[in-house]
Amino acid sequence: MTNPHHLVLLLAAASMALPCRAAALTANRSLALETALAARSGPEAAAVTLAAGCWLEGEVEAVARLTLGAAPASTGRGATGAVTPEAGLRWAPDEGHWRPTLALALGVRLPVAGRATAPTALLQGGLEWLVEPGWALGATAGVRWLAGEGAAGEAALGVRLYF
Repeated sequence: MTNPHHLVLLLAAASMALPCRAAALTANRSLALETALAARSGPEAAAVTLAAGCWLEGEVEAVARLTLGAAPASTGRGATGAVTPEAGLRWAPDEGHWRPTLALALGVRLPVAGRATAPTALLQGGLEWLVEPGWALGATAGVRWLAGEGAAGEAALGVRLYF
């Protein structure tokens, strides 16, 4: 027969191994700064994004994004840039300090130089680490579709402030 103290210790150890829910985010807004690299050349090859979000019902956040993209000059063309405003939704379930994320955004690329205006869509998934209350680091990978150019992979790293 098993010692009851061992059973209690086993249950306590098992409960500590389960992902604990993070301290509830008391804030319903967020600001994020991300840097991304895309698998295409052009204004979206390297980008910096500023995003602002507001939590809706449950674990879904409405997000507004502004991306500034740049591609260096190469033979035959000069440096190009683009500004891309987007709006979308971000799902980040409260699963503890490590949270999966899934985001969808729609927008339009407004060229600064070089290319024409074009609709764009972004689908990305990733992982967010709540470093301490109110601060998180994240990594995402996804696909960006751009009218006239098709789809290309994109990876980003960022920091998010919840307030």
